[in-house]
Amino acid sequence: MAGIGFELRRLSQQQTLSALLGAFGHAAVIAAGPWLFTIISLATISLISEQVTGLAKLATFRAIIIYAFAVSLVLTAPVTIVATRLVADALWLKKPERVRPLLYGAYVTAIAVVSTGVAALALYFRMTPVLGVALLASSLTVALIWVALSFCGAVRDYRGVTIAFATGLFTSVLAGTAAAIMGLSAAGIAWGFVAGLGLTFLLLTLRVLDTFPARLDRPELGFDMILGGFRTYRYLALGALAGTAAVWIDKWIFWFSPIGEVVVGGLVHAPLYDSAMFIASLVIIPALAVFVVQLETDFFERYQHYFSTIANHGTLRQIERARGRLAAFTLDQLVLVTVMQVGICAVLVLLAPLIVEFLSLQFQQISILRYGALGAVFQFIFISSTSMLLFFDRRRLYLALQVLFLGLNAGLTLLSVHLGETYFGVGYFAACLIASFVAYLAADRTFDRLNFLTFLGNNPSIRAATNSARRRQLLSHLARQRRGLSPNTDQG
Repeated sequence: MAGIGFELRRLSQQQTLSALLGAFGHAAVIAAGPWLFTIISLATISLISEQVTGLAKLATFRAIIIYAFAVSLVLTAPVTIVATRLVADALWLKKPERVRPLLYGAYVTAIAVVSTGVAALALYFRMTPVLGVALLASSLTVALIWVALSFCGAVRDYRGVTIAFATGLFTSVLAGTAAAIMGLSAAGIAWGFVAGLGLTFLLLTLRVLDTFPARLDRPELGFDMILGGFRTYRYLALGALAGTAAVWIDKWIFWFSPIGEVVVGGLVHAPLYDSAMFIASLVIIPALAVFVVQLETDFFERYQHYFSTIANHGTLRQIERARGRLAAFTLDQLVLVTVMQVGICAVLVLLAPLIVEFLSLQFQQISILRYGALGAVFQFIFISSTSMLLFFDRRRLYLALQVLFLGLNAGLTLLSVHLGETYFGVGYFAACLIASFVAYLAADRTFDRLNFLTFLGNNPSIRAATNSARRRQLLSHLARQRRGLSPNTDQG
């Protein structure tokens, strides 16, 4: 996040309350802008228009938007993570002219995969053409926002990004509520919602194009670069696909469980589980905002210092000292942010009965809300720990952890459905708990072995060796040499 990261560092260094609040607010938009957009706008539209529209129509409208976010997030995650890596490579190589074709290539790829996914869903649920087209428009618009937001990390205009979401949010609420009051169908309300999403997408795109104004001579270049990125960074793409599917797999299982309900139009959902879990997921947003600020300020400075020490031929003692500072700071900050999130979670757990009553939810959703809030604490640890692995290019380990989380959430959620209503939400909580523990150990071990990984384990010249037996022999030999060096040895 070269651009916004720079701006967040500048804000956080001002040491004023307004600057710090601004940094955390903009970080929250970057970390969870689309999610905040959806929660606030859906709640507002439902609250204002429920008496006029009726519950059945609003349920169909909410189902369309929820499906749009689920489909777009899962199917575009491989595109966004590969595109983000390619943008980072382009900026590192001082070739900003690659950013614009990458943006267009990512858009084309996202449109292709999401259109295919929505078409399959429409056929499976036998949706009417009106609802199918509304779902397609919603899914494509949200998908393009995910892609645009990933590119906005390189834009030095955090205010523009925040304003884009605020403007789109206001437009969605206004247009969606107007459509509901006018008596339009669920598809019509969805189109009003999409109007705001489309405005946000256009504003985000304009920010990227304004920052990277290079001419585009070959329109197909970006698509070719994205396809090449999938080959080079296939573990990243698969990891992102598994990780986002893991976020939704428990909801999908409940949708098709005995508590699932069918809305007008054929889509299934589970409001008993969904609404409580969506509220609980809000717990993670403050922690993610703090994490983004820490990632882009103090962590980034120590990260740069470590690798600049190596690039400047620092001694083994200096390199080890830089590694120790980086590891200690990162893990300590992760613990501190987690403690903050535990406090927020405790408040939500204690106030769960009041929240359920205020939002007119059902009594049995109290336990789901509590388990969801507890699970969100550990999901934050999982997200943070696996994100750290990507800074040190541990792509295979990242993929393995995402697959682990996917398998745990699927298996334990199926078990909780089988055990009955008392255990709803326990599967998600247990999956987050186990996956976060494993991910934290992986991150801790990565920091502990960082020197070895930097010089040997992740060395491209060693990894590129074609003879696997020879490569293992070389790694073993170099590891023995490393163990023979004391960290206090003053060698360059």
